[in-house]
Parts: sequence; structure tokens; C-alpha cells
Amino acid sequence: MPGQKLDFGQAQIQVFNSAVSSGQIRYDASAARQAAQLYDRAVETLKSIRDKLRDAENAQGFGGFQTGKELQSGFAKKAQDGGETLAHLIDGALQLKEVYLRAGGLIQEADKTSADRINQAQSYGISGEGLA
Repeated sequence: MPGQKLDFGQAQIQVFNSAVSSGQIRYDASAARQAAQLYDRAVETLKSIRDKLRDAENAQGFGGFQTGKELQSGFAKKAQDGGETLAHLIDGALQLKEVYLRAGGLIQEADKTSADRINQAQSYGISGEGLA
């Protein structure tokens, strides 16, 4: 997908966030916590995959010939691109977790999620577009 920008659902997340902020959408606190737990599990799964891709970025054993070096470089680039995509997916899951918590009136938990999300976005080196 060279040259293509992936859609990580930012527009839909922002619409959901706006609806929650304006009071159009509200959830029971227990339902909001259940949704947040689902996003926590998703984030953990995505992080696990990202960690495996980091290992793939440093894969060895392609030999000393030029073709082996090119193959190693290609695999490392694909792993790096995959890691960047996963960083955006993790960010989106954390955004959704935050919005669900706000919809449930769980403001302190939502604020903590927001702070965690900003820190993670910075550590991943992503732009944090859509940061609320």
C-alpha cells in the first residue's frame, strides 16, 4: 500500500466523542467499564503482536550476499510498517476506551486513559492525530 494513507476510524471516533460530550450518548457505569475492559484486552493483544514484529525487525540469518541483505531489509521495513499500523490501532482502541468511560460518567478513569494514550502515542512516535 505504498502512498496510501490508512483510515484508522478517526472520523467515526470523533463523532462518537462529540455525541458523548454533548450528552446525546450516555451509558451505565458498569456497561462503560465492560466496554473499557474489552478495549484493554484488544490493546494487550495488539501490543503482543507489535512486540513480535519488533523481533522481526531484527531478524538474522539471511546470509552475507547482497540479495540476503535486501531480503533482510525488506522484512525489517515491513515489520516496521506493521508496528506503526499497530500503534495507530492501539491509539484508536485507547480513544474508544476513553470515550466509553466518559459516556459512563467515569471521568477520572477516562482522564487516566487519556494521559496513558498520549504517553503511548509519544513513545510510538505517532502524530497523535485526533487527540482529544
